[in-house]
Amino acid sequence: MSAPIRFRTRPGYQSRDLLIELMDDHRAPGFPDMSVMLRDLLGASRALHPEGLDSRYLIDRRITLWTYPGGSYEIDDDNWGLFVCAPENNVSVIAEIERVLLETGLFEKQSVDFDQFR
Repeated sequence: MSAPIRFRTRPGYQSRDLLIELMDDHRAPGFPDMSVMLRDLLGASRALHPEGLDSRYLIDRRITLWTYPGGSYEIDDDNWGLFVCAPENNVSVIAEIERVLLETGLFEKQSVDFDQFR
């Protein structure tokens, strides 16, 4: 991909927790594998999801849980979008993920109107 991949850090709908939403087509050829990228950049490892979400058969959605020294995060990958969520230590984990994405030079942060998600 030649143009920067757009993402935005925003609250979940009707939530105060932040998430990272990838804005470009994550199924397009050349889009980086976010699981591998974040694993390598954060020194993360895959963990079993406490709600069993990673072992359920979901036709169009895959949720994986990852842990790293700074906390844990989920990658929610479905046909329509790719999100990175942090159920614990939300602000610090999301900030660290945002930082490593920007440091790769592959990503560009978009501005967000937080009122849009209330």
